[in-house]
Order: sequence, then structure tokens, then C-alpha cells
Amino acid sequence: MIRTFLAATALATLIGACSPAGETDVEPVETAEATSPEAGLPEDATGFITANPLPLADDGSIRRDDYGRPYEYALLGKQLPHFTGTMLDGTEFDSSNLTHWTVIDVWGLWCGDCLADGPYAAALATAINQDPDLDFLSIHVPASAARTSPEEMYKKWGSIDAYFEEKGYSYPVVIDPDTSLRTALQIGWTPSYILVSPDGVVKGYRSEFSAAEGEPVKDFLKDVARVKAGQ
Repeated sequence: MIRTFLAATALATLIGACSPAGETDVEPVETAEATSPEAGLPEDATGFITANPLPLADDGSIRRDDYGRPYEYALLGKQLPHFTGTMLDGTEFDSSNLTHWTVIDVWGLWCGDCLADGPYAAALATAINQDPDLDFLSIHVPASAARTSPEEMYKKWGSIDAYFEEKGYSYPVVIDPDTSLRTALQIGWTPSYILVSPDGVVKGYRSEFSAAEGEPVKDFLKDVARVKAGQ
């Protein structure tokens, strides 16, 4: 699905975008200005990247397209920070147990772009479940540390379980109740998809599938396969 934005609706679009920009409690990495394609970047930041296209800014800001999607991800090529959390089913999670290639989907029910990506994320999780060498994990995060109430995090559904039941989705979810995981992973946009190698290095990043052309889930899996093959 391709979203086209007209100049007359640009402001409204940015307000609805799933970036915490403008929140008073957000770290600087999440509060960058949109970047014009004239800077040598593509018009839309919807592709898969394995390296940042330009050197990261010294102040930690992230270059973004006109919709707010990031062109870069600060942890690319770096070790995934260690984190722990509670899974949706109540079990405890520890990132040190990520010993396979893993795709991590960072999302939230408060985020319209994440809801649009729901069918894609579910299809991705199903496809990955068929690959013994690839794992899928999702992390549900708040929009900001100031918006962590159940009403703000889970909206009309009241819980992830209710949302999954309505949509027919089922995949593993770690709950971030207070943005601690969001902060550790330096997430400035949702949804974000992170590819992590068996040795814990962040090897790839992309934003939502629903804004991309073609068959984004299949294309992403091809990208993942190329990275796994060392191409």
C-alpha cells in the first residue's frame, strides 16, 4: 500500500505519524528535523538499510523524510544492548537468549502506522516461523514516558490480547511498560524492524511495510537472506 501525501495535508500527516517528536521527555536522538531529498537521500525512508547512508550527526539527531521516518538507525553495526522484560504470556525474557538470526518488531497499539502494519507483521511472523534459522520477536512500547497508562498504550482494545483476538494474530511480544526498552534500543520511530545476528550485532533496519511499494514482506525476507548469506 502506497501512501501519497499532498502539501496541503503535510502538517496533519506529521501530527499522526508514529514518532515521539515533540514530546518533552524524549531523548535528542528522537527529535530530528525532516530531511529533504536534496541532501542526497531518497524521497522516502521506507527501504531496508544495512549501514547508515550518511555519518550520524554529532548531536545524536536523526535525519528523517517528510513523513518523519528515519533514514538511519544509531545501532546499525553495533552490539544490541542487553535487555530484559516480561512477555505477553507472563514469562520472563532475556535478550542474551537470542542465539539465532532474529527480526525484532518494535511497535505500539497507540500508533496508527503500527496498526496499518499489523497484517504485514503477522505475515512476517508466520513466514519466519517456517525458517529454523530465523526467529521473530516483537516489543510493544509506549509513545513516551509520559504516556504509559493502559488507556494510552492499548487504546480501545484495552490489551494486546484483545487486539490479537480481534485480528487473529499470534506472535511473541515483550512488554515495555515505561519506555526503558525503547530507550535502550534507541527507537525514534514505530514500527521499526531490526535484524540481529546470532552474535548480537544489529545488521539491518527498516521502517513500516505499509508505506512501501511491491511486496514488502517478501522483499524484506530476501534482504534478510542476503545479509545472512554475507552478500
